[in-house]
Amino acid sequence: MRQDIKKSAERRLAIIGGQVEGVREMVVNEKYCVDIITQIEAAREALAGVGDLVLENHLETHVADDIKHGKGRKATAEILKVYKLSRKG
Repeated sequence: MRQDIKKSAERRLAIIGGQVEGVREMVVNEKYCVDIITQIEAAREALAGVGDLVLENHLETHVADDIKHGKGRKATAEILKVYKLSRKG
Protein backbone atom coordinates (compact mmCIF):
# COMPACT_ATOMS: atom_id res chain seq x y z
CA MET A 1 0.00 0.00 0.00
CA ARG A 2 1.23 3.47 -0.79
CA GLN A 3 2.50 4.96 2.46
CA ASP A 4 0.59 8.25 2.09
CA ILE A 5 -2.67 6.39 1.60
CA LYS A 6 -1.90 4.00 4.47
CA LYS A 7 -1.17 6.89 6.82
CA SER A 8 -4.35 8.72 5.84
CA ALA A 9 -6.47 5.56 6.15
CA GLU A 10 -5.04 4.78 9.59
CA ARG A 11 -5.71 8.33 10.80
CA ARG A 12 -9.27 8.28 9.48
CA LEU A 13 -9.95 4.85 10.99
CA ALA A 14 -8.80 6.09 14.40
CA ILE A 15 -11.25 8.97 14.12
CA ILE A 16 -14.02 6.59 13.03
CA GLY A 17 -13.29 4.42 16.06
CA GLY A 18 -13.92 7.45 18.23
CA GLN A 19 -17.13 8.21 16.36
CA VAL A 20 -18.40 4.66 16.86
CA GLU A 21 -17.57 4.81 20.56
CA GLY A 22 -19.45 8.10 20.72
CA VAL A 23 -22.49 6.49 19.10
CA ARG A 24 -22.33 3.64 21.62
CA GLU A 25 -22.31 6.15 24.47
CA MET A 26 -25.25 7.98 22.92
CA VAL A 27 -27.24 4.74 22.82
CA VAL A 28 -26.27 3.85 26.41
CA ASN A 29 -27.32 7.32 27.53
CA GLU A 30 -30.53 7.16 25.48
CA LYS A 31 -29.84 10.31 23.50
CA TYR A 32 -32.30 11.61 20.93
CA CYS A 33 -32.70 9.08 18.11
CA VAL A 34 -32.21 11.60 15.31
CA ASP A 35 -28.92 12.68 16.87
CA ILE A 36 -27.76 9.06 17.04
CA ILE A 37 -28.74 8.44 13.42
CA THR A 38 -26.92 11.60 12.37
CA GLN A 39 -23.73 10.35 14.03
CA ILE A 40 -24.15 6.90 12.47
CA GLU A 41 -24.42 8.48 9.03
CA ALA A 42 -21.32 10.59 9.69
CA ALA A 43 -19.39 7.42 10.57
CA ARG A 44 -20.75 5.67 7.47
CA GLU A 45 -19.56 8.55 5.27
CA ALA A 46 -16.17 8.47 6.96
CA LEU A 47 -15.88 4.73 6.26
CA ALA A 48 -16.81 5.38 2.63
CA GLY A 49 -13.94 7.86 2.49
CA VAL A 50 -11.53 5.18 3.73
CA GLY A 51 -12.96 2.84 1.11
CA ASP A 52 -12.23 5.46 -1.53
CA LEU A 53 -8.62 5.66 -0.39
CA VAL A 54 -8.20 1.88 -0.50
CA LEU A 55 -9.79 1.77 -3.96
CA GLU A 56 -7.45 4.52 -5.14
CA ASN A 57 -4.50 2.49 -3.90
CA HIS A 58 -5.82 -0.66 -5.58
CA LEU A 59 -6.30 1.08 -8.92
CA GLU A 60 -2.90 2.74 -8.87
CA THR A 61 -0.99 -0.35 -7.78
CA HIS A 62 -2.66 -3.72 -8.29
CA VAL A 63 -4.87 -2.89 -11.26
CA ALA A 64 -2.12 -1.03 -13.07
CA ASP A 65 0.20 -3.99 -12.50
CA ASP A 66 -2.43 -6.50 -13.65
CA ILE A 67 -3.04 -4.58 -16.86
CA LYS A 68 0.68 -4.25 -17.45
CA HIS A 69 1.04 -8.04 -17.12
CA GLY A 70 -1.89 -8.99 -19.33
CA LYS A 71 -4.38 -9.61 -16.53
CA GLY A 72 -6.77 -6.82 -17.45
CA ARG A 73 -9.78 -9.12 -17.46
CA LYS A 74 -9.12 -10.11 -13.80
CA ALA A 75 -8.68 -6.48 -12.82
CA THR A 76 -11.90 -5.49 -14.57
CA ALA A 77 -13.84 -8.28 -12.84
CA GLU A 78 -12.60 -7.14 -9.43
CA ILE A 79 -13.50 -3.52 -10.06
CA LEU A 80 -16.97 -4.50 -11.27
CA LYS A 81 -17.43 -6.59 -8.11
CA VAL A 82 -16.54 -3.61 -5.93
CA TYR A 83 -18.78 -1.32 -7.98
CA LYS A 84 -21.74 -3.68 -7.58
CA LEU A 85 -21.16 -3.93 -3.83
CA SER A 86 -21.12 -0.14 -3.56
CA ARG A 87 -24.50 0.15 -5.28
CA LYS A 88 -26.12 -2.09 -2.66
CA GLY A 89 -25.31 0.33 0.17
